[in-house]
Amino acid sequence: MPPAPPIPQTTGVANFFGWAGTLGSLLLFASPTSTFVKIAKERTTGNYALLPYTAGILNAATWVSYTAVTPDRLQTAVTNGTGVASMTVWLILFTKYSPDRGAVLSQIAAVFVIWAVLTIMAVHFITDDWFTPLRKGETCKTEFLGMFCIAFNILLYGSPLSAAKRVIETQSVANMPLPLSLATTVCSLMWSIYSILVQDAWVGLPNMAGTLLGLLQLCIYAKYCRNQEGEEERLVTPGSSLRAALRQ
Repeated sequence: MPPAPPIPQTTGVANFFGWAGTLGSLLLFASPTSTFVKIAKERTTGNYALLPYTAGILNAATWVSYTAVTPDRLQTAVTNGTGVASMTVWLILFTKYSPDRGAVLSQIAAVFVIWAVLTIMAVHFITDDWFTPLRKGETCKTEFLGMFCIAFNILLYGSPLSAAKRVIETQSVANMPLPLSLATTVCSLMWSIYSILVQDAWVGLPNMAGTLLGLLQLCIYAKYCRNQEGEEERLVTPGSSLRAALRQ
């Protein structure tokens, strides 16, 4: 067999797209701000789901572990380190205003255990004699964590499809914010280009999937964006159903 090619080093163009992806990711991490302003005003999480935030911090934390065992991935480290910090803030606020703090804390603890187990296994137990790395210079630790990063990332990108299903059912885009769909698509596209330039499949596969899922959301939005009227239950503000009932 010919020797596997070495890991390419980042170039100026790759760095540009890496930092562009970082900027897009930071905007995505800030996107729940309006949601938590509403939650703070209502002083309850209402029907908001915890999953986007637990999935977000698990995904970001696993990518941080990946960068710790993979050289020359500064943009990925900065992006996901910021992601861990922002998701921690959202989880603290979610816990504060949740009517069932015990269940919330249990799910957060489970996420921490999953991340800790994967990271400890990669750092202390996975050795290069487990299997042959795909490329020279890449380690089994990188590829072990990379597989989980791909799975968590695709799961995170796929979660908005539940909103897309609701849009199709109601023929209204009230539950699909256009800025979030645009930011997801652009961010995924930047990271996809970056991954091609540095030949990093672990970064590329989930973000290429994210680009396709983002484009799918935009197509659905374009189809139903003119159907803005809908029933009161489409409102996303916690307590909106109660206020609608009081107005009757």
